[in-house]
Amino acid sequence: MHDPQGSYRIVELEDFVPAGPSGDDGGKQARRFSRLIAEEGASREGATSVVLKVRNAAGETFALKTMKAPRGGAAPDAVRRAREDAFLEEYRNQLAVSNLRGFPAVHGWGRVEGRPAILMEWVEGTSLRDVLRHTGPWRGELVARLAAATLEILRSTEALERGFVHRDISPRNVLLRTSARDVREQLASGDFDVCLVDMGSSVSLYVEDGSFTMLADVWRNATPDYAAPEMLTRDVPGIDALRHSSAIDVYALCSVLYELYSGETPYRVVEHPEASPYLLKMSSDPRKLAPADPRDLGLCDLVMSGLAREPGRRPTVASLLAALRAWLAGEKNPSRELVPYEPDAEATRDGGRSVSRRGLVLGAAAGMAAVTGLGAAAWVTDGFGLLRGARRIASLSWDDLSEISLEIADAGDEKGALEVARRYGVCDESGEIDRSITRPLVIAGTELEAQVAGIAHDVRSDGSPIGLTFLLTSLLPEERPMSEDPYMGGWEDSDLRAWLNDVLLADLPEELARNIVAAGKLTNSAGAAKSADDVTLTEDSLWLPSYVEIVGERPRSSFSDGFQYLADVLNAEGSQYKLFRDQAIFPRETRQELVRSREGEPAYWWLRTASPDVSESEGMAFFNRTGPNGDPFHFATACTDRSGILVGFCI
Repeated sequence: MHDPQGSYRIVELEDFVPAGPSGDDGGKQARRFSRLIAEEGASREGATSVVLKVRNAAGETFALKTMKAPRGGAAPDAVRRAREDAFLEEYRNQLAVSNLRGFPAVHGWGRVEGRPAILMEWVEGTSLRDVLRHTGPWRGELVARLAAATLEILRSTEALERGFVHRDISPRNVLLRTSARDVREQLASGDFDVCLVDMGSSVSLYVEDGSFTMLADVWRNATPDYAAPEMLTRDVPGIDALRHSSAIDVYALCSVLYELYSGETPYRVVEHPEASPYLLKMSSDPRKLAPADPRDLGLCDLVMSGLAREPGRRPTVASLLAALRAWLAGEKNPSRELVPYEPDAEATRDGGRSVSRRGLVLGAAAGMAAVTGLGAAAWVTDGFGLLRGARRIASLSWDDLSEISLEIADAGDEKGALEVARRYGVCDESGEIDRSITRPLVIAGTELEAQVAGIAHDVRSDGSPIGLTFLLTSLLPEERPMSEDPYMGGWEDSDLRAWLNDVLLADLPEELARNIVAAGKLTNSAGAAKSADDVTLTEDSLWLPSYVEIVGERPRSSFSDGFQYLADVLNAEGSQYKLFRDQAIFPRETRQELVRSREGEPAYWWLRTASPDVSESEGMAFFNRTGPNGDPFHFATACTDRSGILVGFCI
């Protein structure tokens, strides 16, 4: 509900569970928080959530953080459950620090329009990012005092039973509260009122079960410019233990301090779009922080100490705090206070098994040595790293391929993505995908192969790029209908889509399944469609290719008068994959390259493209298929018929 001027709207908070014990309060808590007024324009939006400034009938002000709805409709159940689990874990971690100074207070948990929501304190404040934009670099004393105030907050979490690591400290997530004193007063006095926000990446130090992190960490990353290297890779056994480490927060905070003092981040990641942030940080040292004043030399040394690529070389939170206090007191050699962080001492766990840094080094080296065909160009970074150099896909694990995919996605543009792909042998020197390279896998007890179809082609539902797309080279062993019963609609409502993203996804090899990234797929959702407006976005872990993804855009002139709208609908379902573009496959052709086999014989195989005109004339959904002769257009059939299945996925 909106007011006539559109300045606010009513938000219903349902199924509210208060953060603390409510006792028999006669429903006071529910009444206090159930109906809230959201101020239009007063929001903070992130990739997966939005934070609204709301107030209740009594005029109390709160922040309401709500998980975003997926674009293009409902997400598959597995995706939705993973997102909700991650959001609930964020709430639990935020609740753990709710009563500590330096964190927002949490009031409870509920749902808004069916989506999870966290109700918490609205922090009036200004982020360090915004402060730095107006002030420019700070003098050394202010940097040290800000650092000490933040480290005091981090040190207070050590008293928690389960421990706590923020894991995404950045100028955006460090606020200076302004409810009592404005930013100018705090800068003048050096007495900072710091608040750490956004616990979307936070984690408890002591966990009995690592399965949640393995499930959710695929999208629980950190801000690359400030993140420790171990937050930017997932390719090493035992990496989860390093991610449960206060050394991560030391690294990120020192990256922020570096920027506050110099005006630049240590690695200036944005200036290297062609490079993986992880490899950039593991293969080179940041430029040494130069003191603007000779008296700042000790401070600069302390900041640099926290940027060691190995966690075991970084200082602990307590020792860095002590060293900063010593520097502020005039100590010329504050580094004597530094005590290196010791991973084993923090009792990190990986599935209940302690993991030492030495074990990670040996495990990483052993895992890499097991990969065959690496050649002399391969190399290993300091303890946990990704092999580089020309490598054949068949020799790589899905974990390795996922790391390559992330690097391609981070490349910034098509040219950079192809350069990364060339470096790893995904494509040849001319930029064409090497079709001779395939990756074996077993699905439903059948040995199959997958090949790269797209390089930085697909995107997540939020629009962020995905590095690698794969298609099977042959069909699944069984044929299935698009729908068990006749219906009028498209891929979004089909039984086959549900089966792929539920039953088949659960049957995939575990290593592949955990690396699959859900992609946003554009598809005619109406069946009988008259315009591109009927094309909507779905989110799929497994999917079928569309007509345009196979053959490219079809000219409107290729259809007779009255049917040119078909080109609009077909062409809106994505764009042609590089695998087929490299082979110069065009619409209205019969191509041997599109023949796919099932049990050794050429077969029909479904496209996710519903036939707009045939569906209309037949009164039920018909879907395009590619025929045994390689023709992807003239074999549309009823949704209840059975055809072969060619699966695509992204990692």
